[in-house]
Amino acid sequence: MRQRPEEFAEILDSDVRIAYLSSEKEKKKNHCIIFGECHKVSSEYSWCCPYDFYIVVYEPNVVDFSEEQLETLIRHELHHVGIEYTDKGLKYYVVPHDVEEFWAIIDEQGLHWSERDAERRKPKEQG
Repeated sequence: MRQRPEEFAEILDSDVRIAYLSSEKEKKKNHCIIFGECHKVSSEYSWCCPYDFYIVVYEPNVVDFSEEQLETLIRHELHHVGIEYTDKGLKYYVVPHDVEEFWAIIDEQGLHWSERDAERRKPKEQG
């Protein structure tokens, strides 16, 4: 993955622990293919799971993804990692979507980055 320290500075500067998992299961929700998901480890399972979040990639749904599409998927899932500093300490939460995608990814990769013809639908260069 390309270095994007400014994009994920909060994650890099924290002690948040993220597990990356691969699933051989196909997943759909509301008739839409799910490429990956980010979950916060609940306090109920924190005693046996040494992570704060886990990201799952559903391999059958991304088998045709290019390396760039896989990087974008992981970026997307990392945008769900929420860190809040409170007077009671760190609070982790799952960040909901801005839209069905995050604006930073739409601006850079286009809304249809996950489609097979994503290369043809990239946003136009500005300038």
